Amino acid sequence: MKFALLPILALATLVLPSSLRAQTPTPDGVQPGINGFWEVVTSGGRFVARLDQITSVSEQEYLIDGAVRVFECTVDTEGGQTARFYYLEPITDSSSITTGSATVERLKGIANQISNKAGAGDIDAIVTKHYPDTTHAKTSEYRVRNKATISQIYDHVRKVWAEERGKGGENQLLIRNG
Repeated sequence: MKFALLPILALATLVLPSSLRAQTPTPDGVQPGINGFWEVVTSGGRFVARLDQITSVSEQEYLIDGAVRVFECTVDTEGGQTARFYYLEPITDSSSITTGSATVERLKGIANQISNKAGAGDIDAIVTKHYPDTTHAKTSEYRVRNKATISQIYDHVRKVWAEERGKGGENQLLIRNG
């Protein structure tokens, strides 16, 4: 009876380490996740959607009032839920459009002071809204700390949803320091 368990134990020791390794994220933050779902984890929260419920993904760049450049990735789902991942970049003096850049820097400085005093943390990772102009019903918003993260999110969701059609093995993206 004792010897009958040896092959099972030997098999378990071979299988267990590989399954544990499969759950370890790769250097780019990609890992298996939940079968049939796409998930992204940021410092500001998590977004999970059924792959068959995603209706579109997009990546865009635009200006707000000539003062802030927005880099954005959106993921729309059936039922109207949208995930919006964005990075804000003030227009610099070297840009051709400089209107409002001093105002943006001043506001950012004030926001950081208030945020620190209130214990809210890093203002560069906090979603900022101005009611009622930026109230988005059925929109989950995530502000990221660097511009490259937007393309990383877009590339990942596009690959998992449009190319692999949920048949790939790595459908979760962990954003580190992003």
